[in-house]
Amino acid sequence: MTVKDGDFIMVDYTERTNGMVVFTTDENLATENDIYDEQIEYGPRLIVVGSRDVAEGFKEELIDKEIGHSGSVEVPHEKAYGAYDPDKVDSVLLNKFKDDKPGVGMRTSIDGKMGTITRVIGRKVRVDYNHPLAGKTIEYDYTIRELIEDRGEKLKGLIKIFSGMNLEVEIVDGDVAEVDSPWEMGLYQKWPMIKQGVANMAMHLLDLKEVRFIETHKPEPQVTSQVVSPPQKETTESAKEAAEEKEDAPIDESGEQI
Repeated sequence: MTVKDGDFIMVDYTERTNGMVVFTTDENLATENDIYDEQIEYGPRLIVVGSRDVAEGFKEELIDKEIGHSGSVEVPHEKAYGAYDPDKVDSVLLNKFKDDKPGVGMRTSIDGKMGTITRVIGRKVRVDYNHPLAGKTIEYDYTIRELIEDRGEKLKGLIKIFSGMNLEVEIVDGDVAEVDSPWEMGLYQKWPMIKQGVANMAMHLLDLKEVRFIETHKPEPQVTSQVVSPPQKETTESAKEAAEEKEDAPIDESGEQI
């Protein structure tokens, strides 16, 4: 079975530029190259072939390959993360960061745009809105692990791509998806935008007519405890009297109390 445009596939891959590893799904390789991130879930990644979550040149490499195929490809910046644009560099005031202390190399979002802090001078911070790999040739080593065919699993994968979370889903009536959405998700500022993105992608790619997000409320776990009462006063006094009686008991010739 070969990969086609629009397929959902699980892929292990490593990105390098100038021979240096910049991303990998291999936890051991990430550790060896000092790029391990405890917030990343390592292992095969879901790639929707043809979507913008993967470089165009990498997508072209994957198409028509067999499931299980391993290979390598070098992708020029035109088909990777684009050319570097010096006009996408701007200076912002330090107070934009509120309580966060900006540092060089930090990724940040300013007015909805993601960028990288490249310099901090006085009360001004220089932010580069180019992709960190813009203008660079990217080398990919990859293995296509699996083709995802179940629509429920595909939808779970889309949710994971958009939100980084694993949520339960169910396809009902053939063309309607229901997503179990814990009520706490409503406290997340970007959740409405994520829901809209997931719904649009799901209806476009999975031939769904409707996507429902069902808010779930569950009871808080009950904490039980057992109070152990202290010994009753009468019992304590009885034990004291018995001890006193034993001390006053006569002793026989062998030294034992009678």
